[in-house]
Amino acid sequence: MAAICEHALNSRLTPPSSSTPVYKEECTQCFDNHDMEGGIEVCLSCFNGGCSEGPHQHAQQHSMRSGHYLTLNIRRIVKAQSSDDERPAKQTKLEICEESDESKYEYQTFVRCWGCSGAKVEDGLENIEPTVQAVIHAVEASKGNEIKAWSEEVTACEHFESLEQSPEEGFDLGKVHQCSTCDKRDNLWMCLVCGHVGCGRRQYDGSGGNNHAIGHFEKTGHRVSIKLGTITPEGTADAYCYACDDNKMDPNLASHLTAFGINVSAQQKTEKSIAELQLEQNLKFDFSMTTADGVKLQPVAGPGLTGLRNLGNSCYMASVLQCVFGIDRFRDRYFPSAAEHFATCTHTRPAQCVLCQLHKLADGLWSGRYAVLDTNSEGETSHQRGIPPAQFKAAISKDHYEFSTMRQQDAFEFFQHLNKQVNIAERPVAGGSRDPTKVFDFSTEERLQCTQCKKVRYKIQRVSSVSLPVIKRAVEQQPEATGKGGGTQAQKQTFAPVSLKECLDLMTEDETVEGYSCPECKCSTLAVKSTRFATFPKVLAMQVRRFELVNWVPQKLDIPIVVPLDSIDFESYQCRGIQPGEEKLPETEEPEQSVGSEAQPVEEEIDESAVAQLESMGFPRVRCVKAVRKTGNCGAEAAMNWIFEHMDDPDIDVADEPSAHSAATGSDNPSVDPEAVEQLMAMGFDRVRVEKELVNAGGDPNRALDRLLNFDGDSGDAGADASDVAMASPAVAGDESETASKFELTGFVSHKGSSVHCGHYIANVRQGLGTDTQWFLFNDSKVVLQTSPDPEQAYMYFFTRND
Repeated sequence: MAAICEHALNSRLTPPSSSTPVYKEECTQCFDNHDMEGGIEVCLSCFNGGCSEGPHQHAQQHSMRSGHYLTLNIRRIVKAQSSDDERPAKQTKLEICEESDESKYEYQTFVRCWGCSGAKVEDGLENIEPTVQAVIHAVEASKGNEIKAWSEEVTACEHFESLEQSPEEGFDLGKVHQCSTCDKRDNLWMCLVCGHVGCGRRQYDGSGGNNHAIGHFEKTGHRVSIKLGTITPEGTADAYCYACDDNKMDPNLASHLTAFGINVSAQQKTEKSIAELQLEQNLKFDFSMTTADGVKLQPVAGPGLTGLRNLGNSCYMASVLQCVFGIDRFRDRYFPSAAEHFATCTHTRPAQCVLCQLHKLADGLWSGRYAVLDTNSEGETSHQRGIPPAQFKAAISKDHYEFSTMRQQDAFEFFQHLNKQVNIAERPVAGGSRDPTKVFDFSTEERLQCTQCKKVRYKIQRVSSVSLPVIKRAVEQQPEATGKGGGTQAQKQTFAPVSLKECLDLMTEDETVEGYSCPECKCSTLAVKSTRFATFPKVLAMQVRRFELVNWVPQKLDIPIVVPLDSIDFESYQCRGIQPGEEKLPETEEPEQSVGSEAQPVEEEIDESAVAQLESMGFPRVRCVKAVRKTGNCGAEAAMNWIFEHMDDPDIDVADEPSAHSAATGSDNPSVDPEAVEQLMAMGFDRVRVEKELVNAGGDPNRALDRLLNFDGDSGDAGADASDVAMASPAVAGDESETASKFELTGFVSHKGSSVHCGHYIANVRQGLGTDTQWFLFNDSKVVLQTSPDPEQAYMYFFTRND
């Protein structure tokens, strides 16, 4: 019998609104979910989700730390399915047939009080029940983020804006819960002109509705309707215009519904929206896990062999995460200390804490608790279900221009973004000393020589990856085949294999710089520039630029690259530093301004790797720089999309003028936002540097953060001038080495598909040492033993240094 709880009797709870994140399907600190025996405990105060059983018991931990005693336990149980269940019907764009949860699952719920040792609370208390019901009907937070990202860009149309209403005589608000023509009680659409209620469209196999809503439009010409059950108190609902034949937004929904006596503020959403149903369909992709000759690969599971479930176009993220968390430093940083972090983290919302989600992901991948192979109806072993990294994606990609969407993205750009976000999260922790991204850090040396005066300049730059050019050698095509009707069939271009050494030679060879303004010659001259390794990282991340621009359209290059699976030595690509007899070019930089004085214009820094990728596609540098700057250094793909959108701008090839800012660094500087200063200082940067870089970045905190992360503390330059250091020898920090240059391939990410804008990413990761070394293929949630890894078509490589 449920207890009479004083905490429950005295609670004053506020139900969640439609915009409040409710975590009711999965624990925010581990991957236990509502399908497990203990269910999920949803905090009725802040709506955090926690596990109540197993090794963690995060729900009780959250309650004791926050003082939120009441939780709603939700457990989902699969109903027995009939053996003659048919394959789900193919769905249409608008009227997607909903597969009701009620037909597949049974839900068990009860309220628990952790202030009373987890005892059950009496059902139906009037001060608690509204919040309980709101939680039960709320959309799971991670699904809400995905639905928002999947949603089409819905706009209003003239038919909603110029709507003239004339409710039909005898309109009865009590009859809107059933189709006016048949007995359908779900998927109902109400005409906003007269109030007629009709069911949705019939599917091709006869399922779904009976076409009575569209039939009403064809009979009366009433063009606009809304889906009942999707109306929220905030005044939103699924709306459709039959004249435009598209989903639309009704900007005056509240007033339009008032004509029928419907009070929007009193409505509660009870049905899935079109966006929610589209999301479900987009997650039903499946990819074959067979060899080229059709042999089915054997699924595996275990610690470090846990798959990541596809959220819908999230394979770019999953493939990178499998490679990154296969690195010892990442595993050792986040897996053993997960329990300790969860017990001490002060963040009030674990789902929004990047460090919490990093620990959660590591625990999910390496504990082995969730790596369980399924068994099909015939008793055969099938692939594991994997863990869904939805909360991790929401935290790591928050507010990002591209990664916060559900569109396919570039894996290398996500790797760069992941590095940056982990670095930011780790800075306040022990001064950043535990940051695992340091395994990728190293230095390159840029050497520039004027061909006229022969003087040189060396510059050391801090980087965390390299972008490798490829050599395009087309294979002679066979005569075109004759198709039906006498036409010819186009054949796919094929390319000869190139070695990794050839690509590295190309990356480090001398590059001609025309129009170089030599400070010694005092005129425009020709210069040569080259870039080589100054130090070597513990893990070398390498991208291959497998694309080119054809008629202003990026095309993927399927060029085989021969990469050795055993040891490879990069020593021949290491810099030599300034040599005896070489003379330095004069310095051209202006002296640093004193505090409070007027500064010279400071040009904002840009992502040179993104600029280089765009230039390799054939875009002019001015256009590339502008695009990267306009998209906030969010990567080559975002910049390329900006270029295509602004191709007709008259000033697209006109360089932006650098802006001048005051160089004052005092806290009373009006150009420095105190809130931005506090945010950046919370990441572990000191006030003087923060204020200086905010000034240099024109007050933009994102640009200032990029400068803080990439520049040395005492320098306003992207790299230190190596000519001032004997033999241009950089300081070696952390995992870097000046001498150890031998590496082995330990992971790679491959892109399957012919287009740079779509396709599928998979990862190959090596585990073990010596004779115990094994390769595994990660295809989202599916993991198999890979006996013959093929890195020839990889897009990203991870090489680990042999020390």
